[in-house]
Amino acid sequence: MTTVSQESLDIKEMEKAMKRVCVLLLALVLLLCACAKEANYTFQEDGTLSDGLGNTYRSAPVGYEPTNQGVEYGKIDDAIGETLYQVGTLDPKDYLTGAYSGGTTLFFYNADISLPTLWEMEASLCYLCQQDTNIITICTIGDGSQSGDATADKELIQTLIQQMQSAIENGESASIWPRTDVNETYQLKFYSKAWPAFYYNLTLAVCGSGTYLYDRQSKICIDTGDLLLPYYEASEPQTPPASDTSEASV
Repeated sequence: MTTVSQESLDIKEMEKAMKRVCVLLLALVLLLCACAKEANYTFQEDGTLSDGLGNTYRSAPVGYEPTNQGVEYGKIDDAIGETLYQVGTLDPKDYLTGAYSGGTTLFFYNADISLPTLWEMEASLCYLCQQDTNIITICTIGDGSQSGDATADKELIQTLIQQMQSAIENGESASIWPRTDVNETYQLKFYSKAWPAFYYNLTLAVCGSGTYLYDRQSKICIDTGDLLLPYYEASEPQTPPASDTSEASV
């Protein structure tokens, strides 16, 4: 008659315990996969976007655009079925974006967030971009990389913002828009470390009669004179802001 040692019994018990742990781990993985399925968003009658779980989003006004397109996160339940992505690695409960185009892009923010105005952002950098087939950053204003003087850069940014604020608050536009004498068009994307999810985008038009900065939201133009001339005339294309590894990356 064969006698089973205590050691053999202990090994069998350990094997059974390990099998139970493996089964539990597999069940947990399956549960997590089920929970991680694509989020679904629906437009409400008031125009807001809802995930059905208590999170409501508003569409950002024209001028605000995401700094980065992160991983795919969900879809809008409508005829188009627009895919939504995280903004970089930021919490999707706060911000969501459509496919990033470098220009006009669907950008949603949580209804509990109050977006700042351009002058409330405390912008520290400004990307001067040119649009051809793609949006190309031709220089960065704010870090001294183009001008050699970061302090002067930041003073220029504040001057432009203050001029635009004054014009918007007073309802005074230096020009009608669109203009018919445009020679070259650029974008100025203002960035703030306090608001890493988005840029505020202004249109810069170099015209036969002057150089104008246009705000699409207020439809106000300011005449910038030669303030930006050294930046757009002596610049070479760099990396687009959406894939930039500078402080604007998220």
